[in-house]
Amino acid sequence: MEPRPVAPLFGNWPYDPTTALLTLRSGHHPEATITSDVVKMWLGTAQHGGFARVRTNAVSPQLAGILATVGFSVKQELSLLTAPLQNVPSTAQPASAQRITAAQAVRIDCAAFHGEWAIDPPALLATKQATQFHRLRGLGPSRLRRTSSYCLSGFTPSPAEPRYGYIQRLAVHPSAQRCGQGRKLVLDAMHWLGSRGMQHALVNTDITNTAALSLYRSLGFTPMSYSLYVLERPCTG
Repeated sequence: MEPRPVAPLFGNWPYDPTTALLTLRSGHHPEATITSDVVKMWLGTAQHGGFARVRTNAVSPQLAGILATVGFSVKQELSLLTAPLQNVPSTAQPASAQRITAAQAVRIDCAAFHGEWAIDPPALLATKQATQFHRLRGLGPSRLRRTSSYCLSGFTPSPAEPRYGYIQRLAVHPSAQRCGQGRKLVLDAMHWLGSRGMQHALVNTDITNTAALSLYRSLGFTPMSYSLYVLERPCTG
């Protein structure tokens, strides 16, 4: 494969003004590449901005290796899984998922991913913008109660084969976990992606998240040949 250059986007890590988020667009692709000199320039930018450390989005092993040469270390390892979209189980109930607001999604996310892995409104917007077309849907135990889970899915049209869609974010409030809401939302997203011409779905989750891994595997997802990594390093040193 041809090397794929990546473009950076600087932001703040959610709820932590001391940490810069370095988003390497297309960084999850195995052929993505970058030079160590460019990374050093970005580190200087972060230091000039007053940040104490820089943390990346999820990137491929190749990018992780390059970042390691300039002092980055692994903060989180993520399993990358894929599933075909041609034969999504017919038990899905796409109509049960409802449109929700970004504020509702952030509320659920903060409850499900408390601490440093929760997302804030700018992070949710950046996640949406990672794909050209995206869809935010939520579920609740009934129409009369608050939405307790959400899924963000998306895709960018491409002439390449196979065509991939993404389960970009899935969160279920602790009070509603193990009630089947996550399964319904993923199936809903898979149906939507398949209806838009996508051939495969991709999703990533922490390698220690056994509940999420079990859910995805039950829906036909299998691990890719490589993992993804979130890395960080201090701005100085």
